[in-house]
Amino acid sequence: MTEANQELAVLVRRAKQGEPSACEALIKRYRGAAVSWARAIVHDGHLAEDIAQEAFLRMIARLHQLQDEDKFTPWFRLLVRRLALNAVRGARHAREQIVDAMPDKASEPADPERWQKRIEAEEEIRESLEALPERSRVVMTGSAYRDETPEELAARLEMKKSNVYNILSRARSKMNDERYEKAISHYLRERRASRKPVSVALDPPVISRPYAFLSVMVGEILRLIGHPPYAHAELMGISGEAFRLNVPRNCRWQDIATYDWSYAAYRMLEQLGVSGTCHGRPGSAAFAPEQQASLLASIQQSLDRGIPVIVRNMRMNEFGFICGYNDETREVRYRGYNREVLHCRYEQLGRNEDGRPLFVLCVHGKTSPPLNDAGVLRSIVRHARGQEPPLNDFAFGLAGYRLWLEAVESGTLDLSGHAYQVAILSEARQRAAEYLNLLADKYPRASGRLRAAADCYAEAAGAFTRMYPRFPFGYGGSHGNRFGIIHDGLTAARNAETQGVALLECCDL
Repeated sequence: MTEANQELAVLVRRAKQGEPSACEALIKRYRGAAVSWARAIVHDGHLAEDIAQEAFLRMIARLHQLQDEDKFTPWFRLLVRRLALNAVRGARHAREQIVDAMPDKASEPADPERWQKRIEAEEEIRESLEALPERSRVVMTGSAYRDETPEELAARLEMKKSNVYNILSRARSKMNDERYEKAISHYLRERRASRKPVSVALDPPVISRPYAFLSVMVGEILRLIGHPPYAHAELMGISGEAFRLNVPRNCRWQDIATYDWSYAAYRMLEQLGVSGTCHGRPGSAAFAPEQQASLLASIQQSLDRGIPVIVRNMRMNEFGFICGYNDETREVRYRGYNREVLHCRYEQLGRNEDGRPLFVLCVHGKTSPPLNDAGVLRSIVRHARGQEPPLNDFAFGLAGYRLWLEAVESGTLDLSGHAYQVAILSEARQRAAEYLNLLADKYPRASGRLRAAADCYAEAAGAFTRMYPRFPFGYGGSHGNRFGIIHDGLTAARNAETQGVALLECCDL
């Protein structure tokens, strides 16, 4: 073993024993490598740094599992790669250089200042642990660093196992709260030092539907900041949202309108010629403290420019707007379709108790002409063929009909979710037909195929419209033949849409 390897093995051994200085030395030693490994996969410098930070947290928690200290480097590299691959979830190529807010930073060096903040975050974790009462600190240290089970801790500390569980739960909650509070306090001190506004209150845009489409909300923002308004058919057609289909298993109500919002939003912004910044994806964990501060900074920067922020899941399964903030009360102000105003503490952003992931979109403004019409059609076809980041228990594009019909055939269909999905799609496909007819007027040479495709989407819209009144939210009573009627309606919509996609695929503008 070389001298360098011996030195590393000793350092890892000390870190395994819980020595803070050894953990910090490992972080300093591997921080550049961790970012480089992550960046090679995600192709985004800021995301790579977030992944590296998460990797260091997990490294500290799991280091005791490493049997051979000589193998620390490949073990840690594998940990970073797995986190990076989980973050990408198949969206790497689709996210390349979509808008100026998402550049490829693979060639940029790591920012020492940002890394210093990450190291400070590690120190905050250790400080939070030290701030716990002695018994809680002993239990947490034994669980995190020595991998002691609750049974082992109970035996060693002469406690009931139920008490160990309670201490672990309360201690973790307290440590988390302290970490978030410190991160937000640090951010606000920097904001005050920069003489930023203390509060902003904007008039929220009007939301015309309870199941508001993301593209329509972007259109409202563009109108507010002075850009010529789009017709709804144009807006939903160019963005591709009129043609979108995402179906959760069994059509669960809680998961309707769930897809990789950040991926879809960046694609939408690109196609509309708009720049913006997104935070959050379905299936992702709650924002880490430093990520939460970054999220808050994006929100406040947008509001300081007079632009409300689009947000999903402040209320379950709802899009709405953040239209104000107040640093003194540490709250943002949110309003959804029902016009009820909610206030959310800064420290609670993205930390919903029911686990629903928060998504935030800050629109910057128009930067370029919209994607050309041929490019829009290609994007529509790609979505129909399911070419977007996958999510477990979801199907996208035409494959969504298969998952939907499986739920009908097995009798596991969530009727409330079905009704909500049908309501969304009946309008979306009407807009799709309108948009294709607009294109037919614009391109006489391709008007035959475009109008035929428009007829297909109008037929699909009709099938959805006919299904919806039979199955409102909370529909009860005997099954009768309602599943048969749903099956026939979905089959008709799928067949019409399949034919429409085939026509668009062959359309030459």
